[in-house]
Amino acid sequence: MKKTAIIKAASLVGMLITGSVPFVQAQETGTHDPLLAALTALHRHIQGQEQTQPGTVDALTTDITRHKQELIKSEAAIRIAQAIVADFDQSQGPLWLKHPPLHQKEKKPEQAIQWAVFWVMQHLLDELYTTDGLTRHHALLDGFRFGCADHFPGRVTAQPDSNTVYTVRINGSYPETWGAPVMHMELPARKPTGAYLAPGTIVTVTVPQALVGKGYQIRVGAHSWDHQKKPRVLRLYRVSALYDINQTDIEVANPLGGGIYIEVPYKADAGIVEVSVRNAVRAPYFSWKPFHRTTREEWQTVERRHPAPWADFQSERYMMQVPTSWVAALEAPDTLMENWDKALDVCSDLMGRPRAFGREVLYNQVDLQLRGRAFHPGYPAGNRMYDPTEETDGLSKHHLVQGPQVAHNYEFHELGHGFLFPKYAGDQESAVNLPHVAVMHLAFGQDLDVAFSGSRHADNDTFKTIETAAVEWMMSDNFVADGVMLNFERAYQLKGHAKFVDVARLFGWETIGRFFRGCHQDSLDGKPWPRNAAGEEGDTYTLRLSQAAGADLRPLIHFWGIPVVNPGKSDAEFQAAGLKPSAKVYDQLVRYQSVIPADNAAFRAYAAKWWGKQPDPKGFTTERNHAARWETYDETGARKVSDTVQAILDRYFPAGRPADAETSQLNRQT
Repeated sequence: MKKTAIIKAASLVGMLITGSVPFVQAQETGTHDPLLAALTALHRHIQGQEQTQPGTVDALTTDITRHKQELIKSEAAIRIAQAIVADFDQSQGPLWLKHPPLHQKEKKPEQAIQWAVFWVMQHLLDELYTTDGLTRHHALLDGFRFGCADHFPGRVTAQPDSNTVYTVRINGSYPETWGAPVMHMELPARKPTGAYLAPGTIVTVTVPQALVGKGYQIRVGAHSWDHQKKPRVLRLYRVSALYDINQTDIEVANPLGGGIYIEVPYKADAGIVEVSVRNAVRAPYFSWKPFHRTTREEWQTVERRHPAPWADFQSERYMMQVPTSWVAALEAPDTLMENWDKALDVCSDLMGRPRAFGREVLYNQVDLQLRGRAFHPGYPAGNRMYDPTEETDGLSKHHLVQGPQVAHNYEFHELGHGFLFPKYAGDQESAVNLPHVAVMHLAFGQDLDVAFSGSRHADNDTFKTIETAAVEWMMSDNFVADGVMLNFERAYQLKGHAKFVDVARLFGWETIGRFFRGCHQDSLDGKPWPRNAAGEEGDTYTLRLSQAAGADLRPLIHFWGIPVVNPGKSDAEFQAAGLKPSAKVYDQLVRYQSVIPADNAAFRAYAAKWWGKQPDPKGFTTERNHAARWETYDETGARKVSDTVQAILDRYFPAGRPADAETSQLNRQT
């Protein structure tokens, strides 16, 4: 755009904002800038100076989106875009505060202007709130805010003091961690500062020279997941702003506001550094780091009283952001973080990983909706929704705040996915339930059967034990047919991961940790395991798991639906490894054989308790199998099931029960 055109357009926009002149077509300013023309026309509609025709506003929104990248080049376009947001907020009320949520798949004609304002805000945030955008348009962005910030991320109840400098220490390192990669390992490690940028302000962050020009960034707003694929539109799709650390003093802004974080790139090694923040308000921050320990007294008397709407909690193992309203009455954050650390140490041990990770083992975050279509792992994991308008008593009942000892099973299920550990083919949605069992049993002392039941049933149904899960499987068609438990019989079901729990109770949880530690070493040695071991790869999986246990686990794994694919080759490999039959495994299978329902009455009694009712013939998989047996199961059926178990015993224990003592030498993986 020519300089004269910019001056004329800027003058026009200034008059439009003050309402001192009637609307004038953009072409009359001497410019043919399509972005400015579309923004100007949209502003006219919002001011009510032109009757809205069907499709007109949608077309203008499309034009604005098509040319959004021109925003950074045009001061006039920025001014009128800001005027659109400001006038809409003033005349009709900010989005989400005065309007119902938008919906991508149910767009209503009467919401066209709301959608247009939504996209103007999104484009302003995307295009201008960057290192380059703030440098070019500092004066324009200073003082400008979105009214919807009071809805999300939330209203700041105090104004910053530009003379106040807050200083905090962070860990500027993100070291490489021993073992195979985990999910999102490539993303930077996020470090809270305890500072919060109020909407409409510009904050100066000062960092040491060691962070300059090395890939470090400053993030304003921790909610970094893009929600553009979500049908329900409860906030802007992207609400976080990133700024490059290219000098020691960096200015940052965000029209929504947000917490201030240092993003530390993978393999960075600056160590513990001091960061200063000017013109920000404080956010509640409980640090449980070795170099920065917030005391319980500091939390109770100072930290939890800070005015920002979001609170940060961080240890070496765990991090979360929750609404301040959730923790205003939290009395013992040290106990909370100790429990999270304890739980995550169990997970790391189980997965054969070091407890000291390059960054947090688990990072949780609360948002207006789930990150994925269902629960999902991630950095951060966004599996808890909240309502900003909901009244609270200052202490949430959610397990993020109450502690992992009361966590719903999805928490450690999703973390299991995040570990990316190798599994038997078909175990994708079953083996990941194992961390919940280990955490509840080892970290918090739950009975093993209770922990096992809770891994898939939030009510911890006491009838659902490892033993009754074995009966569920034995009463299935595929158990008698070929002994193969299909994928959909394992997914999200207790019997899917029961084999690992059996290994743990017979040979110790450390057996599973040894096995996965060996998998990590293989990966580091250039021999990565397949993510889902099928066929003879599954046989190898069983061999290596057996080596970790120091005993032949094939009959146990076979019982739980994964028989050996190549018996001859497997026999030779087990003999070469010195792995002998196990009395523990033998006794366990005999026990399972003994609890097979003896007749129809026994089966009905079992099935009614397992399902909580008579099984439904229209139910899912196993329930249909049980429904079919409701009338037909009898002593003959019981013998068929018993014979199936006996065939496994005969195959692997031809001489009967082995000696009581385990005689096989433990062939441990390093």
